[in-house]
Amino acid sequence: MEQKDVVNVLRHYRHDVLNHIQLINGYIAMGKMEKAHSLIDDLVRQAKNESHVSNLNMNRFAEEILTFNWYPHAFFLSFEVVSSSNDWSKWEEVIVSFFKAMMALFDTYVVTGEDQQVFVMINDINGKGLEIDFHGTLSTDGKWHEDVRKIKVTYAHCLTQFEWNESECYVKFNVE
Repeated sequence: MEQKDVVNVLRHYRHDVLNHIQLINGYIAMGKMEKAHSLIDDLVRQAKNESHVSNLNMNRFAEEILTFNWYPHAFFLSFEVVSSSNDWSKWEEVIVSFFKAMMALFDTYVVTGEDQQVFVMINDINGKGLEIDFHGTLSTDGKWHEDVRKIKVTYAHCLTQFEWNESECYVKFNVE
């Protein structure tokens, strides 16, 4: 990684951390200790998940998911890692490709201006894979069906579930 890239990553990360610290200070100043403790717990949970995703031996995927919210999207991405394995490198290419395809799908069809959430579970409970859970509002008319069909065809060997309606989408993607 070039020095300017490192500086940019640190700048974004520092900005995120300072935002959270300001929120915690605000809650403390207002005497809302329970909210402050809840935010601290969320930060600890987030840091643990960031550590876990960084230790899966999928550096490109880690970069994609850790920096995702730094860029403009019509939805917020959160994730959790539940894995006892530290080496997912063999599947990184297909995981990154699928992740990008799904995020592009949501970017294209999410109705902007509303609260939109995408949660990604990276786990090896029943085989290694991702579960992607979208909640918000999707515009499923137009090319949506064709774009979903393309994803289903491209990743048929890994997709075990793909369900949606106008307010949610759930996808299960197993590589092992």
